[in-house]
Amino acid sequence: MKHLWFERGAYASKKARQYIENDFNPDTIKKIAVIRHAALGDQVVVRPFLVEARKFFPNAEITLVGVSNYTYGIPSDLADRTLIMPGKDKKEETSFKDKLNNIKQLGEQDIVFDLASTNRSHWMVALSKAKIKMGFPYKPYLCGTLFNMAVFRSDFQPEVECMLDMLKLLGHNPSHPLDFAYPDHREIKDSTNPYVLYFNGASQLRKILTKEQMFQVLEKAIQDNPNHTHIYLEGKNDFEKGDFCQELLKYPNFKIQPCLQLDQLVEFTAKATLMVAPDTGVRNIAISTHTPTVGIFYATVPFRYTPLYERHDIVMKANGEIPSTEQITQAIKTALS
Repeated sequence: MKHLWFERGAYASKKARQYIENDFNPDTIKKIAVIRHAALGDQVVVRPFLVEARKFFPNAEITLVGVSNYTYGIPSDLADRTLIMPGKDKKEETSFKDKLNNIKQLGEQDIVFDLASTNRSHWMVALSKAKIKMGFPYKPYLCGTLFNMAVFRSDFQPEVECMLDMLKLLGHNPSHPLDFAYPDHREIKDSTNPYVLYFNGASQLRKILTKEQMFQVLEKAIQDNPNHTHIYLEGKNDFEKGDFCQELLKYPNFKIQPCLQLDQLVEFTAKATLMVAPDTGVRNIAISTHTPTVGIFYATVPFRYTPLYERHDIVMKANGEIPSTEQITQAIKTALS
């Protein structure tokens, strides 16, 4: 079983098994690549993988592979090298030859971890040289064709845990609670002036509440929880501005916070008592700072981005309808109690 810690729930080809059982040693791994093509929230949740990979492969150069249309929040601070592949925003100006040259820049690796599982990442895996090519594909036929090692994932397990399963497969035991290498709510929470943050933006409009319902949620939460300041976070997009809730400034415990830079947002979130948001990157930032959350779900699966080891509440209906204002505000009240 040497460094091949599974009986079921993973895949390893015969060649990969031979390498792991006879030649693999984490201390002698010199180069690993981690491919992650995703928006802010998905970039945030890959941070613990990079932290744990650094522990497990202490002598390895870590190359993080991103994509040009999703660079906001990319965790380059946890890698030794960052390679950006041309994305949708570069489609018209990037030839097939340019794409191949970009892939060649990665160079030969000991291990490639595909944490994106997109067509673009699959091409990089296929055209790169590595002793181990590992991923967590939804399509089983990629096991043995594209990947010589893989773990299986489920919508009922947090995605970050599925990523860490790749390291567990090789013999690593990740620490919990997860280390995101961000400011920690448990250490810097503002107990003197407790505040609740609200965000109603997302990459897709179908994930967010209407402005009318968000207004109702804010007003009732303000009235139900007078000992907390309630702060609506503005985003950079027009539909994420707080114009619709200006009227609520009549309450002394309500504020509107203009859009913050990422590092400011991370620290501001870490000091908060609670974050209330739909399935969005800002909620994942709260999770990454160990700040309790109330997540509003109806358009996307709720369990993939909800840790099991800390206080993160989900508001949802079994039939997928939008949760009521009463459901959401009751969850807020319970979380604050």
